[in-house]
Formats: sequence, C-alpha cells, structure tokens
Amino acid sequence: MTKKAKIVLLAGGLLLGGALLPSHTPAHARTVHFTPDTNSAVVSGTVEGTEMIPFRLALREGQRLDVQCHSRKKGIFFVVKDPTGAVIYKSAESPQPDRWTGQASAPGRYTLAVYQQHPATRKGQTAFFRLHLTVAEASAAGFLP
Repeated sequence: MTKKAKIVLLAGGLLLGGALLPSHTPAHARTVHFTPDTNSAVVSGTVEGTEMIPFRLALREGQRLDVQCHSRKKGIFFVVKDPTGAVIYKSAESPQPDRWTGQASAPGRYTLAVYQQHPATRKGQTAFFRLHLTVAEASAAGFLP
C-alpha cells in the first residue's frame, strides 16, 4: 500500500469516526462536595460548543434535590441522570428550563450535565453557567417530583 493510500484511508476513518460521535461531547465529571453543616453548594463553569459539563453528587434514597441553573446566554440546559445512568429530567423539555426539584428514588451518585443547545453551539462559542444545588431530607408528608 502506498503512502498516499494510507493517508486517504486514515482520513476516511477519522471522518467516519467523527460521524459516530454523540452530538454532545462529555467532559470529565467533577464531584460536588458539600461543606460540613451545609446542604447547598454552588458550582460554575464554562461550556464550549457541543461539550457537556457533568457534575456528580451522592444522594440517599428519599433526599430532595433542588437545582437552579443561571446563565446570561439563552439555550443553556441541563440533564439529571440517576445512578444507573437513566435520564430522569431534561431541562430543555421543561417550561422552566432553569430549575428542577426531584426526589432520589435510589441511593447512589446522580449526574447533572450542563450543555448548550442553540446555533452558536456549532460555532464552538462558550457560555458561563452557575448551578445552585440544595439537598434536603424528604418531608414526612412526602414529596412529588
């Protein structure tokens, strides 16, 4: 095989491999830690292009999680996944895409991932975001997500 043929095959493989990538590229997950005697935390970051910025936090069964996502740009959304990786909430499909309250149905590490969804995403533009997270024990009366 000639050098030119190898380059063509390599380039074709890279193009096909890129077509198989998910629409949102995940980044390395950061773990959210709560300081002693507090039940809330604020985490922030910058999302660029199609990347997803994941955060993980440990919840016990029955705990309530409140999430508020702030950004100056429109089109910044987040998803919440349970310990099995199943998506339990997509803010892009909500009438209030900047907030969510839900109850942990099982103990484990839950994932929140922030991403962009608008035309600037394809151009690789960045957007700053801030997540306000609050964890509370479920009330005795119960909680409906």
